[in-house]
Amino acid sequence: MTDSKSPYYRSGHQSKSLYLNAQSIGLTAYDRIQIQGKIGLIHSIFQRVINITVLGDRLISLVGQDVGQGSLNILVNIPNHINLVTIGIKRGDIVTRVGDSILIGENVIVILTQRTELWEPTRKFQANLQPLKTIMANIEVMREVALVSDHLSGLGELIPFTQINGLKDSKTEKIGSVSNLALPHISSMLKAIKSGHSQDLKRVTKHLVGLGPGLTPAADDMLLGLMISMLYISENFNQTIIDVKKINKDIISIISGRTTIISEEFLREASVGKVNEAVTSLMENLLTSRQRELENYVRNVLDLGGTSGTDTVFGIILGSHLMFDDIFKN
Repeated sequence: MTDSKSPYYRSGHQSKSLYLNAQSIGLTAYDRIQIQGKIGLIHSIFQRVINITVLGDRLISLVGQDVGQGSLNILVNIPNHINLVTIGIKRGDIVTRVGDSILIGENVIVILTQRTELWEPTRKFQANLQPLKTIMANIEVMREVALVSDHLSGLGELIPFTQINGLKDSKTEKIGSVSNLALPHISSMLKAIKSGHSQDLKRVTKHLVGLGPGLTPAADDMLLGLMISMLYISENFNQTIIDVKKINKDIISIISGRTTIISEEFLREASVGKVNEAVTSLMENLLTSRQRELENYVRNVLDLGGTSGTDTVFGIILGSHLMFDDIFKN
């Protein structure tokens, strides 16, 4: 039996609201819901996710526990039998903050935030870093796990061509149209990063941002993985001379209006080290764990979205190779 003291309930004649508890909130999302009254509009609805535009063109997401924590996410105890698509809310509905509660639509969903924990990923692990030899072996494990997965569409089909000094020639291989379009630009991007040519990097990135179908196009997911891996490695190793903060700033400087609002937000967050829990856990374990412990974290990322996880892993492999190639040279 459910009542008003339960984590969620549907009430009787007085209200038809679904009450849910927010369990954690990402740091960016927390900053964006501090005003009272109208805070935004529903942008899109999925079975376990509600995306909300706030502050005009910024984003927060209400997500179920199976989606996981993230800088933009408010993690909510959505019951397994609840499908948010069919619950009675629609795109464009108003989202309101009243006291400690967030109201979705005309009180269709009420999110209670009194006991919400603030979530922020850990990024520095100097005390627990594995030797460089082990980390390089971990990168190869990540690559091998991806290659035997069932997700090698999108840019994932380029993973076999990754190597420590870039991407090897794939002219003899049959690849899809998106990969075929992206490949020369990715190669040029890697060269621009190595040479430190800011204008070349911006020019090449314009050809990549927004490339591919979906809410987060394949090339965007690759760029997310690239930026986050380079940033994590630069923050934990002092031997690299690559200016990662400048590179990430150059990449996001040209993204506005070139891709979806969701992908724009993910890229902006990734450029400063803020990504979802699955990706942060993979990066932490890539640098601190031994090979067998890493495999499950790789699979968790590969399972994200249609091809998003594989495209992200592809970017992480590229970024990791860039950084450690630079470290070995210095």
